[in-house]
Amino acid sequence: MNYRELSILFEKLVKNECTEKEADEVLKLLADRSYDSMFRQLVEEQFQQTGEGLIFYEAQEEALNLKLTTILNSNLPPKKAGKKYFQGLQKWYIAATVLLFLATGAYVLKKNTSTDVVANNRQQKISFGGNKATLTLSNGKKIDLEDAANGAIAAQSNFTIKKTSEGVVVYQANAASKTAGSAIAKPLFNTITTPNGGQYEVILPDGSKVWLNAASSIKFPTQFAANERLVELTGEAYFEVVKVFNPQKKVIKPERLPFVVLSGRQRIQVLGTRFNVNDYHEENTVKTTLLEGSVKVNTLIDNDQHQSISTAMLRPGQQSDLDGGHFNVSAADTASAIAWKDGFFQFDNEDIHVVMRKISRWYNVDVEYRGDMRGKGFSGVISKYSNVSEVLKMLQLTGSVSFTINNRKITVF
Repeated sequence: MNYRELSILFEKLVKNECTEKEADEVLKLLADRSYDSMFRQLVEEQFQQTGEGLIFYEAQEEALNLKLTTILNSNLPPKKAGKKYFQGLQKWYIAATVLLFLATGAYVLKKNTSTDVVANNRQQKISFGGNKATLTLSNGKKIDLEDAANGAIAAQSNFTIKKTSEGVVVYQANAASKTAGSAIAKPLFNTITTPNGGQYEVILPDGSKVWLNAASSIKFPTQFAANERLVELTGEAYFEVVKVFNPQKKVIKPERLPFVVLSGRQRIQVLGTRFNVNDYHEENTVKTTLLEGSVKVNTLIDNDQHQSISTAMLRPGQQSDLDGGHFNVSAADTASAIAWKDGFFQFDNEDIHVVMRKISRWYNVDVEYRGDMRGKGFSGVISKYSNVSEVLKMLQLTGSVSFTINNRKITVF
């Protein structure tokens, strides 16, 4: 369940409009630690609507888990019959949800906080990003996907390229499309590029789904080769790869057709899986986070995909960090890794420069620094669809940095 879906469910709970089944689903999701960050943001938004500020500043996972266990093991009020229920019980659920996050000390409640981003900002509002991208066809033609009308927008090879009403680009095979793996006279490559302040979802010719973060791009053929499905990535993307079997391998046990992602510094080979890749050239490390399936990651030597000096195999719940040509594999916070896809920022003791680069990409702003920023780490969670001043306010509450905004430039000091 993504952030928007959970937000709708949580809102129904608050308004006493959900069914008993839906309310039970909320409690089950509370027990799933991968949803912690989403619930933190939802609770914060509820406090903001009542005129109180709720600021999350440090994750305390063990305390959260202990409190959650205590709440879920307690005696629940008796359930009333009927699909709509609990005027009193509804309050218990909300109280339990709020208590879960407040009683652990993971949040600091600030009533009518007066902390603002520096006053001379003149209430400047910098809008958040949205579904913006450019599709570049094999002949060089560029299509602005934000402005393009829904429906068919182009044709390549034996595929029709469509934009859905949800703002997703889909490659749909025509009736006369060649079978997967058949020979192609000349591969046709398309590229989808997101600007700063943009993101986009695309369904590739094989049915795999890709979500592109801001300032990213993916290049892919309109029909994949017979031996592998190869795409090239810059920036960050989340993949849900479908399993495809090699039609040329006539054996008792069908052979899966590998899916390969080439980014600037590594090669990832998968079969059918869900994973996130963060390989912005301005970041020191390349992060690959696996949610489902298995992947093999290799370093690239001088962009040669066939030469590597280091290899790592990932299992679900693991993350590889590529730094200096070598991998470090560790347990991953998968919810944090794909927080950007689900609609919010999550910072986990991150350096101020890393934090501000994320903000810069999404809000399409410039950032400059004044003073020594070494050793300044930040943790927190906030919606990507907040005004940039709200994000800066959360960071400023730590007391270690301040900000000014002048047009589209943020100064950190």
